[in-house]
Amino acid sequence: MTWVAWRQQRLQVLISLAIITALAAVMVYTGFDARSLDETAVEDKYGMYLGYLQLLLLALPVLLGAFAGGPLFAREIEQGAHVFSLTQSIGRTRWWATKIAVAGLPVVLGMTLLGLVNAWADPALSTLRGARLAIPSFEVQGVAIGAYTALAFTLGATAGLLVRNTLGAMVTAIVGYVPVLIAVGNGLRPHYAEPQGGVVDSTMLREKAWRVETSYVDGAGNPVDLRAVCGDDVNRCFEEGKVRVHALFHPDDRFWAFQAVEAGVFLALSAALLGLGAWVLHRRLRLA
Repeated sequence: MTWVAWRQQRLQVLISLAIITALAAVMVYTGFDARSLDETAVEDKYGMYLGYLQLLLLALPVLLGAFAGGPLFAREIEQGAHVFSLTQSIGRTRWWATKIAVAGLPVVLGMTLLGLVNAWADPALSTLRGARLAIPSFEVQGVAIGAYTALAFTLGATAGLLVRNTLGAMVTAIVGYVPVLIAVGNGLRPHYAEPQGGVVDSTMLREKAWRVETSYVDGAGNPVDLRAVCGDDVNRCFEEGKVRVHALFHPDDRFWAFQAVEAGVFLALSAALLGLGAWVLHRRLRLA
């Protein structure tokens, strides 16, 4: 069964791994090269590269997940080939689990390694980015990117069992994935730990802390209304110290802890989708 599943899915898996390998090679080269340059040269040489890379890595988990997961069951059901597979002394659970493992695990592990490679390369480009905990830097490095891929893949695979249409399954994976990513990044991530608070200063900016809430205080630390105190001359107000910026923030050293929490959230959602897929497999998938 494993060999049959590999023969069926090898094109998608190999294309996905080839893309991941090519990107990892570019990141390794960039990481070494950027470490040999000063800050100005890094900005001149890699400013545009970093922008395009972030866009690509934001899209890659859902594209690869939908590409690998959407056709996984839907294509076979569309063609009626699942009837042959499930009448050859192969149980439903084995058929389902083998296809999930063969098609999904290599892509998810590959994307996890790609995120780790980018996390290694990123410090060399740190002058070009903001806080690592903020969108989109957080989503494109570390272990979370592999968990994002797992969610997109399981969305596509489970949708394939439900809608039994390849295109429909892939579209469902994309449409379902994006709102979850946005909701978790904006709604849950700021609350993974209690934010620290303080007046914004050069130290906080240098450490690239992630600000989640900003307000204004006077010299004594009391909250004030910016317009009421400064009127139209806001810059002079700050220069004279009448008003300062107070922020709730997460320091950069929480990056890996937040990565672990977010990966856990997305893996839990993926497990729930797998459970739904198993239920559909046994309760709704008919052989006639």
